[in-house]
Amino acid sequence: MRKIDISIIVPVFNGEAYLSTLLDSLSSQTGVSIEIIAVNDGSSDKSAQILANHALNDPRIQVIHQSNQGLSVARNTGIRYASGQWIAFADCDDWLAPEALKTWLTQATAQQLEMLIGNGYSFTTDPNPALSPPLLHKQTWGMILDGSSWIIHCVEQQEWPHYAWLQLIRREFIVTHQFAFIPQMLHEDILWTTYLALAAQRIGFCATPFYGYRTNPQSITQTPSPQTLQRRAESYLAILSALINTATTAPARLRRALLRHINQESGHLFGLLRKKITSPPVRTQLAKQFIALKLPRLIWLGAVTPREYWRAIRCILFFRLCVRQKHQ
Repeated sequence: MRKIDISIIVPVFNGEAYLSTLLDSLSSQTGVSIEIIAVNDGSSDKSAQILANHALNDPRIQVIHQSNQGLSVARNTGIRYASGQWIAFADCDDWLAPEALKTWLTQATAQQLEMLIGNGYSFTTDPNPALSPPLLHKQTWGMILDGSSWIIHCVEQQEWPHYAWLQLIRREFIVTHQFAFIPQMLHEDILWTTYLALAAQRIGFCATPFYGYRTNPQSITQTPSPQTLQRRAESYLAILSALINTATTAPARLRRALLRHINQESGHLFGLLRKKITSPPVRTQLAKQFIALKLPRLIWLGAVTPREYWRAIRCILFFRLCVRQKHQ
């Protein structure tokens, strides 16, 4: 039985437009032993046939079919089936440079890491990395940090890359700590990355932008339906609640960083309610939850810069106004 270095987990839901591009890029990885675990999450398009065709040509592709349960559950399914020493994630409309996994693995092994943070870039049609600037600029390239120090650094630099697809993670580390993505949550990578970091003692960083992230207008986070917008807001509230619980027992410096991050994430929720969620009853319901979590006080405590204080003031006034608003 061959030794597998990396299990690449690919959740697939109605990805027929770009799935072949992603699978071809994974099959083209050089200098590393891989398995590709594609989890078909109840697709209704031609994704299943595309997966079957690619699996015929590349025996390293394992296809798992399940009813539609969302991105988090699909990733968790992939983790359960994985047998590689390391785990990586790829979204079905993205692209990975041929030398990416070999480079990540070489560095992660040499530095004895639990997790490596890579770099990427965004594209629309052409995944040539030379055409786009890298996503990350302020990471501690070449250094090794414990997770708490990394969180503090990311918050201070205002660049916290909570993207599962930029992570190479030792599978034993995931299994030992029983890490899993939270079902039905959008922006699930925020808590996933936070919990990984809090447990990690050795995180490394690779500056080369190997991962191509496609800015897909059909993505669920880009679809402006009222149901999706409300679900996004509810997910942010759940994330903020979890960050509050984590900050409560954290050492002083880490607690300050988490409170500052709560301030920053609250700005995303504020933007959703102010610009995109137009239903007054829904706004009121969400604002009541925001205040019940005591977030007005916490985002004020988390502010450091003038911009963060201004964000806190706007959030506090807006959410209190939403609660007091009378509906027809």
